[in-house]
Amino acid sequence: MIAVTSAAIVGIEAVAIQVEIDIRPGLPAFEIVGLAGQAVKESRERIRSALKNSGFSYPLQRIVVNLAPANIRKNGTLYDLPIALGIIAGMGRMPVEQLQRYIIVGELSLNGELRSVSGMISIAELAEQQGKKLLVPAENGPEAAAVTGQAYTVQNLSQACSVLSNNTNFLPFKQPDFEPTAAPPRFNTLIKGQITAKRMLTIAAAGHHHALLIGPPGTGKTLLAQSVHALLPPMSRQESLETTKVLSCAGLLPPRSGLITSRPVRMPHHNISKAGLLGGGSPIKPGEVSLANNGVLILDELLEFDNDVLQGLREPLENRQITVVRANERVTYPTKFLLIATTNACPCGYLGDPNRQCRCTWLEIRRYQKKLFGPLLDRIDLFTFLEPVTAEDLRLQQGSIPVPARNCHRNGLLSDEQTQAIRLSPEVQALLEKALHSLKLSGRGYYKTIRIAKTIAELDGAPRIEPRHVAEALRYRWEAVNIFS
Repeated sequence: MIAVTSAAIVGIEAVAIQVEIDIRPGLPAFEIVGLAGQAVKESRERIRSALKNSGFSYPLQRIVVNLAPANIRKNGTLYDLPIALGIIAGMGRMPVEQLQRYIIVGELSLNGELRSVSGMISIAELAEQQGKKLLVPAENGPEAAAVTGQAYTVQNLSQACSVLSNNTNFLPFKQPDFEPTAAPPRFNTLIKGQITAKRMLTIAAAGHHHALLIGPPGTGKTLLAQSVHALLPPMSRQESLETTKVLSCAGLLPPRSGLITSRPVRMPHHNISKAGLLGGGSPIKPGEVSLANNGVLILDELLEFDNDVLQGLREPLENRQITVVRANERVTYPTKFLLIATTNACPCGYLGDPNRQCRCTWLEIRRYQKKLFGPLLDRIDLFTFLEPVTAEDLRLQQGSIPVPARNCHRNGLLSDEQTQAIRLSPEVQALLEKALHSLKLSGRGYYKTIRIAKTIAELDGAPRIEPRHVAEALRYRWEAVNIFS
């Protein structure tokens, strides 16, 4: 029996899989066992053709392949290469001991060429943890080399055999240094007026505070939401690794891609399903809340989304991760995104518009707004109502949102315990207590106000939170009480 180490992707993590190949006398047959998915079972035909077209004979014997442990479901095409190499070693065409030094993955074409597979960055992390070399398709080289310095890339099955037989002097794949990419301000220059909304989004981007823009059609809500991406700080290498891992495991990373160096922006349509937004399916795949990890999730026309979809946002917003459970699977994905949402205040859109009359009844307005009431509304930090743009605003030449200074901390990610440790002056404490009763803030809203005020103080260059910072923070919280009450 020949054993080759490969890997399986569970969520966004890789686990080691032993590919056991047994070639014995008997009627020719090729069986794959060990909870293999349909794509894995189809590998038999790809492997048979790839061996013959690469100059290797195919054994006319009984071949049994076991993927262990058998309690983990195996999906995808990444087992083609380890199975093929195990068969070659079983025929005596390759040193068996060489196989033990590698984790091997790759999809085979019928002519023996190798194609890229998903989840490579997670597999590279597994190889680094186990101290093994990694043998992967050439298209996965940049991604694998971002994590391990022992990633060996090959173009085809014959080349893989040469590497394992030490017939060729192969060197590990070299990856360039990490350089984060700043987002271009392509929407910022189009925005006219809306000074309050621009200030609010600067605070949101600087401190990672979720924001909701409310107003009539044509006030620039969508443009403002799309402009936030350019205000965010550059990605750290750790954030880049986390983001790349999610996209890779979802199969959304193009071949020959290295680390993602720009923060992702996801803007799903309001008819998206719950599984599409939060994650799910069979096999389980990450949803938009995870694909936006370390980036921006824009929900345009928030109140047009299904209520079940919106209520599902509560866990990822609060815990910054989501656990998806299916029959025999339980997967946890990261959801550290910045939510920027927009909505009309009523079905017709003109509630609060000084120039147009709203034609909705009170009952229609309440039915429309009820999706935001309660826990979901309490998890959004900043609110503002946008007035229609005036002719004077349109004449202005400069409409960009100022990029916040990099001395701000991501205060929106602080826990309640960390927020309690922030020192407040008696004047600030008295103002907060007054607001707690007058605005009927929840405990969550109380701590959010402190975190927002801390970000405002940092933007202003103040050494500590002052009453004026709390007053501005409460202004954005007051908008929610004023509109949704």
